[in-house]
Amino acid sequence: MQVSWLEAYKPILIRWDPTAGLTQRTDIDAPKSNRQNKHVLYGGQEGRCGGCRSHFEFRRFEVDHVIPRSRGGTDHIGNLQLLCGHCNRIKGDRPQEYLVARLAEIAG
Repeated sequence: MQVSWLEAYKPILIRWDPTAGLTQRTDIDAPKSNRQNKHVLYGGQEGRCGGCRSHFEFRRFEVDHVIPRSRGGTDHIGNLQLLCGHCNRIKGDRPQEYLVARLAEIAG
């Protein structure tokens, strides 16, 4: 089942559960599979790298966390992007701002 781009990025809704005494997110009933995420991201980015914006084939992308997991980022689709291998190596476990600055520096 393919998920639409808008469905994947719908606003986060909060529901209060008085029996549990906790708030619960209602926008994510079940985690999306990695395959679904890849298709949604590829369509949303129109097949372009999230760093250098070059076009690449579906099978040649790498999924990246915009905010790295090591710095508190999540696996939620809103924190995922597709990068070409070159940009993913530059970014590593650093935030997106680092990648943007390095690409600007390289471009001169």
